[in-house]
Amino acid sequence: MKPYGTVLVLIITATQLGCNIFETRDPEAPSQSSSNYIPPTEPSLVFSNMINAFRDMNSVNYLKSFADSSTSGRSFGFEPTPQAKLKYGGVFLNWTKQSEQQYFENVRSKIPSGSSASLAFDALTVQSLQSDSAQYEATYRLTVQHSVASIPREAQGRAQFFLLADRSRNWVIWRWIDVPTGTSAFTWSDLKGEFGQ
Repeated sequence: MKPYGTVLVLIITATQLGCNIFETRDPEAPSQSSSNYIPPTEPSLVFSNMINAFRDMNSVNYLKSFADSSTSGRSFGFEPTPQAKLKYGGVFLNWTKQSEQQYFENVRSKIPSGSSASLAFDALTVQSLQSDSAQYEATYRLTVQHSVASIPREAQGRAQFFLLADRSRNWVIWRWIDVPTGTSAFTWSDLKGEFGQ
């Protein structure tokens, strides 16, 4: 047998003994949940991203909704309802973007597998809109199927959001005021107070 024939026989034998290179394989499971993040090139997309971040429980995308002094020239600030400020004391003294991350991840850690979260903004209205700044007001309902029996699973209320366009022309929230609604409803401030500790 010629040397080429021997090599050909060896290659054929090796492929017969090894894996079938023409057989399809099962796809690998994704290493991270899918992302529904939309570049917020207009202010209203920030709210869509917040809704998606809660549905996916994706803290990275959630945090992209908030100002960072390194990219926008302003730091993020949150003003809770007066009732929550009284109830949770020092939790809100220096609330930052990192505080948002901590509370969000604390909430996520208490959601059992198979449970979910949902956020809805009702009556989202533009109060002011400029080329680089905007103000929105909305009523919200945030439902989180967490496992802490002593904490309500639904937060509802009203909020004012102040947005700006950062250096990349993406819109972010730089100031958020949770507005009391006159009821004793459990608000987003209360949820942050409970899980921000």
